[in-house]
Amino acid sequence: MPEGRDFYRGLVKGYEVGLNKAWDDLIGLTTKGFSPREIQVMAKSKRQNINTAVRQLRLEIEEETGFDMTGRSSVNRASGSVDNGNAYLIEVTAITQALSVVNELTSDGTDALCILRSFPGNFQGMMNNSVGCAWLTKYEGTNYDSFPVFSGSAMESMVTEIRNFMKEGPGRIVLLEGIEYLIIQNDLVKVLKFLQTIVDQTVLTKGILLLAIYPHALEDRVLNNLRCNIGSVLRTRSPGENDLNR
Repeated sequence: MPEGRDFYRGLVKGYEVGLNKAWDDLIGLTTKGFSPREIQVMAKSKRQNINTAVRQLRLEIEEETGFDMTGRSSVNRASGSVDNGNAYLIEVTAITQALSVVNELTSDGTDALCILRSFPGNFQGMMNNSVGCAWLTKYEGTNYDSFPVFSGSAMESMVTEIRNFMKEGPGRIVLLEGIEYLIIQNDLVKVLKFLQTIVDQTVLTKGILLLAIYPHALEDRVLNNLRCNIGSVLRTRSPGENDLNR
């Protein structure tokens, strides 16, 4: 079909343009007297900005043509409805269920931050490039194995990090795993206040907050409180399956 040829011609042309720009940028760095280490650092920085540039191009095309370039509508149908400015509980038996939701929502290049009680290094390979991770742990330090670290008692720091991340643009996604851990490290009232604060920040910045919880690890009164006061519940299937139940 002619439409098929046009599509693949455009795909090949875009690939060619992207490769030419990447090599032109690299050649430009090598002719300015930078050391190999400096070139490596700057190249990594440019690589990290690719998702932002692609997302901006999609938005510009949408404004000019009216075409849906984000693919978010298909995500909404699969997940039941995930809208900016809202918080959602994901009741899981394994963190991979929640990470699959994040991958689904970031398939269009949307940025996401996952703050995990599980060690992020075990899941880094399965995540989209636009997804960053931090570790919620007792480890004393600011980073471990390249992952930022948050102490269970450092909820104010997490509020600041989440606020700053979401303020970078509407629709940014934050996944938090470890509410059960935070309750052990702090009193319940303090944790609920912390959750209400980041829910409020989600509304103000038009972000998306996903709270992964393990229902069997929580008392019924705590679980009911979360269900009533924090957000809607997203149902997932068994671990390893990507789609959410409608």
